[in-house]
Amino acid sequence: MIDLYFAPTPNGWKITIMLEECQLPYKLIPINIGSGEQFEESFLSLSPNGRMPVIVDHQPMGGGEAVSIFESGSILMYLAEKSGQFMPKDKRGFYQVNQWLFWQMANLGPMGGQASHFINYAAEGNDYSKTRYLNEYDRLLAVMNYQLEKTQYLANDNYSIADMASFPWLLPYKRYGFDLNNFPYLKRWYDELKVRPALRRGVDIGKDWRPDGGPDQSTRDVLFNQTSELYKKS
Repeated sequence: MIDLYFAPTPNGWKITIMLEECQLPYKLIPINIGSGEQFEESFLSLSPNGRMPVIVDHQPMGGGEAVSIFESGSILMYLAEKSGQFMPKDKRGFYQVNQWLFWQMANLGPMGGQASHFINYAAEGNDYSKTRYLNEYDRLLAVMNYQLEKTQYLANDNYSIADMASFPWLLPYKRYGFDLNNFPYLKRWYDELKVRPALRRGVDIGKDWRPDGGPDQSTRDVLFNQTSELYKKS
């Protein structure tokens, strides 16, 4: 059994998608990131960065004690190796997928997350920051469109963890003001993936946990005022 420490965000959905696609048994452990549960010692001992998702595999490859892994990209690679699915076994295919997984972790996720912050949460008067991140998100959609003109999926012609990692970061494209009709090959990919039954199950998990009307002030303080003080023990 795999324990998944989870909150309903794109990074969390990457892992629920993979677990559903692989049909690996897992136990969902909700983490209330709005109340600060991610900075409790019990969680930091698993994820020193204070971020979910985290998995704890009680039946790890090779046996032995349970294995805990944080960082969504690393978790996806672990689950691909454990299940033998969605990651090519030949070196060429492995690195084709690996580079797009790293691309998502370094580009689409951070830029999409910053765009979300300045659209949904920042005070008025941050037009420069909002424009900066929306322009970069726009560029990254074009990167995907460019690649998907040549290949069926992001890395090659086989569905992989690179696609699972990127898909959740496309979900808010309308809220960001984008039209996928301007990116026809990306739209083809998105429309195909969004009806995959396992992927659909993965992204539906936890949607009803989100509060209506956005976070209140105490939640905003937890989410957006994190400093080194969180790591200082009394």
